[in-house]
Amino acid sequence: MGYFYLLLQALIFSFGGILIKTAATAFSPFMVSFLRFALGVLFLLALQVIRGRKPHLTLANRMVIFGGIAKTLHYLGENYGVMHGFSYGNVVIWPVQTVVILLISTLVLKEKVTRQAVAGALMCVCGIVLLTWNGMPLDEFIGGQGPLLIAFVIAGIGASLFSVCQKELLDRLDTVELNNSMFLIGALCAGGVLPLTGTAVTGPIRLPAAVAMLILGAITGVGFLLQAEGFKTVPLFVATVVQSSTVLLSLVWAALLYHERITGWIIAGTALFLAGILCVNLKPGRR
Repeated sequence: MGYFYLLLQALIFSFGGILIKTAATAFSPFMVSFLRFALGVLFLLALQVIRGRKPHLTLANRMVIFGGIAKTLHYLGENYGVMHGFSYGNVVIWPVQTVVILLISTLVLKEKVTRQAVAGALMCVCGIVLLTWNGMPLDEFIGGQGPLLIAFVIAGIGASLFSVCQKELLDRLDTVELNNSMFLIGALCAGGVLPLTGTAVTGPIRLPAAVAMLILGAITGVGFLLQAEGFKTVPLFVATVVQSSTVLLSLVWAALLYHERITGWIIAGTALFLAGILCVNLKPGRR
C-alpha cells in the first residue's frame, strides 16, 4: 500500500502548479502560502473529529518546529516561482530535493557516497540548468529566470528538510497529529510574514481562484498524509523516485490546460534530472 499512497500523492501534487497559477489571479504568493497551511490544518482537524479522536497538537517538539519552518520556505518559494513563471516550474523542486537529501546523508548522517550518486547529483544540477535556461539568451536567463530559479531552489531545500523531519518523527507521533502540528507552525510563520508584504489580495476573488485555493488546502492535508503513510513502509530513497513521477504529469497538465509550450530544452532537462534522481536513489546493483 505504501507505493499506492505515494503514487496517489504524485498524481494530486501534479496539479499544484495549475492550481497555484489559478489562485494567483486573486491572491499574493504569501497569502496562498498562509491559506494552504490554514485550510490544511482545518481539513486535518476535521479528519481527527470524523475518526472519533480528540484533536491534539505537538508544538513543543524542536523537529516539529523545524519541519514547519522548512515547509514554509517550500511553499513561499514554490508559490512565488509558479506565479511569476510557468505552471510547471515547480518540477525543479524534485531534483533539488534529491541533491539536498544526498548532502544530508553524506554530511550529517555520514553515509558513504558512491560515484553513481555523485554522477546522479551532477545530472540533476545539469537538468535544472537546461530546464530553466530553455534556450533563451544568457542575459535574459540571468535577469528573468535567475530569481525564479533561486525561489525554486529555496522551495526544494525546504521540501527536503520537511521530508527528513517527517520521516524521523513517524515512529513517535500519529501521522495526522504530526502533519497538523507542522502545518500550524507553517501557518503561523506565513501569517506572521503576511502583514509585512503590504498585499494579500491582488485582484477580484472569482470562483475559479476560490475553488483552486480550497483544493490546494485539501491537497496540503491529504497529500502529505499520504506521504507520511507511504514513508512507513517505503524507504526514503525509493519514495523519492516514485514521487518524481509528479514531474511528467505536471508537464502534461501545463501543456493541456494552460497551453504552455514544452520545448526540446525542457524535455531534455526533465529527462536528465529524472535520470539523475534514479542514479542517486537506486543503490548499485539494484534493478
